[in-house]
Amino acid sequence: MWLYDLPMYLGLPLFIVLVVGGSCAILLALRRWVRRAAPRGEEWDRVLSYAVGVYGVFYGVTLALIATAAYGNFTEVDGVVLEESSSLASLYRTAALLPDPQGDELQAQITQYARNVIDLDWPRQRRLEIPAETDANVSAMQRAIGAVQPTTAAETLYVQQSLDQFQLLVENRRDRIALTHLALPSVLWIVLGVGAVLNAILLGLIEVRNLRVHLLMSSMLALFVALLLYAIAGFDHAYAGPIAVTPEYFEDLLRGLFVNEP
Repeated sequence: MWLYDLPMYLGLPLFIVLVVGGSCAILLALRRWVRRAAPRGEEWDRVLSYAVGVYGVFYGVTLALIATAAYGNFTEVDGVVLEESSSLASLYRTAALLPDPQGDELQAQITQYARNVIDLDWPRQRRLEIPAETDANVSAMQRAIGAVQPTTAAETLYVQQSLDQFQLLVENRRDRIALTHLALPSVLWIVLGVGAVLNAILLGLIEVRNLRVHLLMSSMLALFVALLLYAIAGFDHAYAGPIAVTPEYFEDLLRGLFVNEP
């Protein structure tokens, strides 16, 4: 989607112009017909006010529910990324307790894994592609833990802790990758698009003698609809677009724990 390729400072104004411009174009197209077809008296205004009021409630509630669902998906993905980085940090600390050279090898693979998540996995997920580049790092971590030959009860405990944390890391990583294509169903986007068009049509059917007032009223409502639609689109694909989950948790590890801890 072209909207995901533009930064917010370009994509948002352009999207607003398209939605507001389309709403005004529909209004202008209907205005002359409305002035001819609208019956004199209060019947037209009464029926139209009822239709606009009922439709406004239904479409407003629909927008709110879909926006909540989209933001819920966004926060779910962000939480999964945080859990993966936390399990990686725990495994790194436990690796420091393992005997060498397996402990050093495990820490080196953990550090490289974090770099590859940032440099390799994330660009692919931003393009809505399933990444596989970090599979080798995961296998190397597993081999490093499996190669440890504990000689004391403490080392046996550390190996078991490492295995548990590694298993948690694998599960969290799988969740992160599986959520790459998490998005709203296409039918909901049809509902939103048709709803926005119907909103513009109903506004165009209102009989207002002053064209400037009519355009201003329509533009303000279309502006708010455009902002909501842009926010929903931004939250829809959590890894793509100007509103996206970033690998900042892994970057924090590279700048902090992996540098300050042995």
